[in-house]
Amino acid sequence: MENDNENIEYTADLEPKPKRKGSGAKILTALLALLLAGSLAGLYFLSQDSGNAKAGLKDANGQIKAMQKEINSLKTQLDSTSRNLNKEMGYHIRLQQENDTLKQLFPIYISTLEVANADGRGNSVSAYGKDISASSSMYLMPRITYWGFRVGEKLELMVRLYDHEGKLVTGSTSPKGYSYSCKIDPILPSENTMSLSGWGGSDRGHFRPGTYRYEVWYNDMCLKQCVFTLK
Repeated sequence: MENDNENIEYTADLEPKPKRKGSGAKILTALLALLLAGSLAGLYFLSQDSGNAKAGLKDANGQIKAMQKEINSLKTQLDSTSRNLNKEMGYHIRLQQENDTLKQLFPIYISTLEVANADGRGNSVSAYGKDISASSSMYLMPRITYWGFRVGEKLELMVRLYDHEGKLVTGSTSPKGYSYSCKIDPILPSENTMSLSGWGGSDRGHFRPGTYRYEVWYNDMCLKQCVFTLK
């Protein structure tokens, strides 16, 4: 008797388990959402950075314009200063040329000439440049303030005194055409004040009231004159 179980094949039921529907789509959707959120966040921060960059650029442009304006102002001032400097240099050159010319023509430049009343020893009785009373007049003594050009040289100045009638005052020893002469030995540099010899007498009231004039000459050139009145 044959075994009924022989030659019988058994097959396992290998039917696959069904997959969960929609899980992959959800994951993909979540990833896309994350990517989108990241992109939006990036765009937001990029937009913020762009705005900050634009604001910074605007501020930098404003600073550049302000600096350019200041540079233009400084350039204008520099041009003005340069023009003034050129003018000053030109003036200095002309002044030096005139100074050289004066040195050749004049040994000194007399800026002021004043007269005082003095006694026989040369002591002033009245201050230089002040009123002189004819009744107390003795010696009319001039004083010059000069600037020396030919420093160290000897200089002889010629003096003319005109009286109240406009006549040249002279004496027995007067040089021709002048009242008297006086010397500067030596000529000093810079500005100097020097009293010259006076003219008159030791008796008070030596001169009459009226207008007088002193002149200081060198080589037929009048360097300075002074008109004064004895009251």
